[in-house]
Amino acid sequence: MDASRSLPEGPAGVRGLFGSPSLVLFLALFASQSGILVLSPILSDVADDFGVSIATAGQLRILAAPLAALVALAAGKALTRFSPRALLGVGTALLAVGSVASAAAPTFALLALAQVPMWGGIAILLAAGVAAAAAWSEPGRRTRVVAHALAGPPAAWIVGMPVIGLVAEAHWRLAFLALPLPAALIAGLAVAGRPHDGPLAERGTSLRGLLRIPHARRWAFGELMANSAWAGTLVYSGALLTDEYGLSTSATGIALGGIAVAYLLANQRAGRMAAEGARRSMLACSVGAAVAVALNWGVTAGVAVTFVFFSLAAVMAATRTVSGTVYGFAVAGELGREVGVVRAVTTQLGYLIGSLVGGIAFALGGFAGLGVVFGALFVASTLPYVSVRFARRPLVLHPAAAAAGSGSR
Repeated sequence: MDASRSLPEGPAGVRGLFGSPSLVLFLALFASQSGILVLSPILSDVADDFGVSIATAGQLRILAAPLAALVALAAGKALTRFSPRALLGVGTALLAVGSVASAAAPTFALLALAQVPMWGGIAILLAAGVAAAAAWSEPGRRTRVVAHALAGPPAAWIVGMPVIGLVAEAHWRLAFLALPLPAALIAGLAVAGRPHDGPLAERGTSLRGLLRIPHARRWAFGELMANSAWAGTLVYSGALLTDEYGLSTSATGIALGGIAVAYLLANQRAGRMAAEGARRSMLACSVGAAVAVALNWGVTAGVAVTFVFFSLAAVMAATRTVSGTVYGFAVAGELGREVGVVRAVTTQLGYLIGSLVGGIAFALGGFAGLGVVFGALFVASTLPYVSVRFARRPLVLHPAAAAAGSGSR
């Protein structure tokens, strides 16, 4: 049930503005993505300023990402003691602190250290935000609420990339103050305006219990592979435009913002699909994304060509993210808390894996090497679903899933 229907109201003005769970979750995930994307268009500038290679600069998340994955796991446990609203507030605060620390970091090592609270906040926003999408919505409206919440990340790209490109012309440090910091503050205000809610009830299971369900385990592995492919693409996307084509930081920001428009449109279209088709859509888009990503990195015949391939990859990735999340809820049923944790953990580890394998691939094969690796990761996300043994077994939902399907929430 939507918390706003049964919980005490906050201040009337703020409560009225932020009464919609879709809006609050949109702003929370907008803020989380703002922290994720801020490095993409300025990666070359950061590398030049600190005297390191692009491949090395791409590893800035190598310390933060695994720690953030642990934070996501802790957030999942904490949701049984603290409300989604409370954890979302903590996440926005950590993101704000990390943004300021990143802008002020005097060395490359301290910049990497400043990413830790920033990515901790990102992890909490993702885990609590996805879990809240289940807790704050009826089963019949869940696909739409998920789609609205997941519109936050592409909207952050649309708004943020031109802003980052503009301020980075003066200095790359301003990017952290111009996007993730205000996004965190606005999201924090929105969360504060939500009614007080309670912790999510224990459903007699845990993340480990969820992963004992064969379909859920396969889903989690597939999400990790797909997130690694798309995260790696985003990490090195700015370098492709600035180094391969010589675009300025501002032009790169505008181009990436345009690609995010395609992502957002696909996201909203995916929100209207029937939940029963989520698995089929997820698999089809994984294959489509593999082809588009490989072409994006491997065919560098001009900015326009790259823009088309990158936009196609964005459409595939957006549709896959929505359908993959909806399918995750289908196999987990009432265990929305655990689905949120898996989404957050696979996102954090996805950036770790994507950055690491992308750095190796770039060092060995340049941009074409990135296409091979990231395309292969998207293909790998389909492997758990194509085994003969799995194909012959019908989908048997967890008992909690059957309850969710009957509208028991």
